[in-house]
Amino acid sequence: MLPDASRFNEARVNDPEYAEMVADLPDPEGEWSPRVAAYGLNELLLREILHELKANNAITLKAAGGSPGEFKEFPAPRTAVHAARERLERDWAINFAGRFGFTPDDV
Repeated sequence: MLPDASRFNEARVNDPEYAEMVADLPDPEGEWSPRVAAYGLNELLLREILHELKANNAITLKAAGGSPGEFKEFPAPRTAVHAARERLERDWAINFAGRFGFTPDDV
């Protein structure tokens, strides 16, 4: 339960045996997201500021005739609640599309 920036975690990741063990692990599936315990109001506000700055830069580049490229948001924590909401929204969409004669394979 120590914070990521603790001296213990620094010593652990610099330990050769631990580094070998972690290097042998498979790459994680899915996109990285911060832990809920490490994500508070400050992190939320900094994320929002970052997104606004990126949006402003994109507008400035476009106005100057450039191409801003794809805007990728910085990830927020993902929890089981998020997964359940996405599943419920998908189920609702499949049910709604079914009313028009579409099957789940069509959606």
